[in-house]
Amino acid sequence: MIARGAGGPFGGPQGPYLLVILLLVLAFLNGSLAAPILGVIRNPTERNIVMFAGFIVAIVVGITVHEFMHAYTAHRLGDDTGRVMGRMSLNPLAHLDVFGSLLLVLAGFGYGKPVPVNESRLQGGRTSWAFVALAGPMANFAIAALCALPVRFGGADLLGGTYFSILESIVLYNCVLGLFNLIPIPPLDGSRVVYALLPPRQAYSWRTFEGYGPLVLMAIFFFGFRYLNAIVFEPAIAIARYLLGA
Repeated sequence: MIARGAGGPFGGPQGPYLLVILLLVLAFLNGSLAAPILGVIRNPTERNIVMFAGFIVAIVVGITVHEFMHAYTAHRLGDDTGRVMGRMSLNPLAHLDVFGSLLLVLAGFGYGKPVPVNESRLQGGRTSWAFVALAGPMANFAIAALCALPVRFGGADLLGGTYFSILESIVLYNCVLGLFNLIPIPPLDGSRVVYALLPPRQAYSWRTFEGYGPLVLMAIFFFGFRYLNAIVFEPAIAIARYLLGA
């Protein structure tokens, strides 16, 4: 998830579109444009097609359940904003952003529609906000654990290799989504947890940097990828292997 905050260089109604254009340009310059689909275009074998299909299924399921849990948890804690706006739904169309989804397919990174949360309506204030934020990543880890069961105990073999590969993709990419969203950089969910733990004055200062979070994330993605690999991808692979029993 990216364009969640207001203000900063990507605030306003055109902000997400400018962000998408900038991300596409940077992805092109970085040579990572069309990364997930590149294997299918260059070598449309059955294996590459299955891997790409697994990526799509994993991302759609991961984003949908992730955002649904934000809305559901906020609803349970007193804020019905997400429910009223139709976000407490397991329909992917309620949560997938057109440009963010296109970016995921073309460049391997993107965003979904953030669930709106009215902090003033939450019972428990900023503490409840932390629970709302954590609900999304925890849902991704729960999906990964659930989908790993048929693979770990041999049930996936009954339906063939395609089913097995797609389940593995769901497990891996949901581990990635869960860990990535726990990074404490606005507007990712980890920043909401930090916000809830800070004293009021420091929390206010933290919120003022929210609009600049996408710039920081892009800088990490393009210039500090080894750090992102160390804190997200390598641990995600380790967790996925543990869950899958590999």
